[in-house]
Amino acid sequence: MKTYEFPWKGVNIPVDVHPCATKAKGVVVYYHGGGLIYGSGRDLPQEYVQTITQDGYHLVCMNYLLAPESPLSDIQESAYQGLLWVLAHRGEWFEDAEYPYVLFGRSAGAFLAITLAYELQRKEVEQPAALWLFYGYHHLNHADFQTPSSYYQSLPQITSELLPLVEQAQLCCQASVEQRYLLYVYARQQGSWPRMLQASVGAGVPHGALAQLPPAFLTASTTDQDVPYVFSQIMHVSMPKSFFLPVYGLEHDYDRNPQRLESQTLYQKVLEWTNDVLEEKYGVSK
Repeated sequence: MKTYEFPWKGVNIPVDVHPCATKAKGVVVYYHGGGLIYGSGRDLPQEYVQTITQDGYHLVCMNYLLAPESPLSDIQESAYQGLLWVLAHRGEWFEDAEYPYVLFGRSAGAFLAITLAYELQRKEVEQPAALWLFYGYHHLNHADFQTPSSYYQSLPQITSELLPLVEQAQLCCQASVEQRYLLYVYARQQGSWPRMLQASVGAGVPHGALAQLPPAFLTASTTDQDVPYVFSQIMHVSMPKSFFLPVYGLEHDYDRNPQRLESQTLYQKVLEWTNDVLEEKYGVSK
C-alpha cells in the first residue's frame, strides 16, 4: 500500500492505493461510511482488500471532508475533485491511464458513489464502468432521516452536553467511531441529521435520473435499522442494469464481519458480476 495526499482547501486528504496482485482488469475506488460525520478509507477489512486486489483490481481507498465542519455541498465537492485527481494519476500509479474504474461505497459512501456518478454524467466526464452500492441511499428526503429514528431513540439518550467539541474553523477528513459516533446518534435521535449536514432540499440523485446511471450491484439487509431497505429496492427497480443481492435478518453493515458466510458470498458475487460487466463492455478478460 502507498498513501498519497490530495490537497483540497488547505487540507491534505489521504488516499491509500493498494496495487492488484495479478494482471489488472481495472480500478475500484472506495468510499467509506459513517453518516458523512465519521469514518476513514481504512475501515475496509483487510480480507476484502486482499480479495479485491487478488481478483485483478487496483483498490483506491478515499477520504473526504466530513460534517459538521463542512456542509454536504463541500463534502460532495471534495469527493468529486478527489476522484478527478485519482483519475488523473491513474496512469502514473498503475502504468495504464485507460483502466476502467468502479465506484464502491458502503452506506454513506454509497450515497457519495451514486451522487458522484450522477455528477460525472451531468458534466460529461468519464463515467465509471460500474457502481457497488452497499446498503446505501440516493437522497436524504426519507422520513426516517428527517424525523427521530425509533431505533436510535431506543439507545441511551444523548444530550448536547455529551457531544464532542467540534472546531468549525478546522476542516476534518477522517474521524474514528469513538470520536464522532455520538454526533451521529444524537442527530438521528433528534431527526436533525440532514440539518447537521446542512443538506439542501433535493440533495442527491433525482429518481428519474437513476435509469441513466452505470450498471450497479446493490445489497442490503431486510432488517437494516439504519438505512431503510426500501432504498435499495427502489434503486434496483429503477436501474435497469442493476443486480440486487438481498440478505435477511442482519444488521445494517452486515459485511463488517469478514468471517460471516453472507459477507464472503457478497464479495465473491460482486467481483463475478463486475468481471462480467467489464468483459461485456470493454472486452476485459476474466
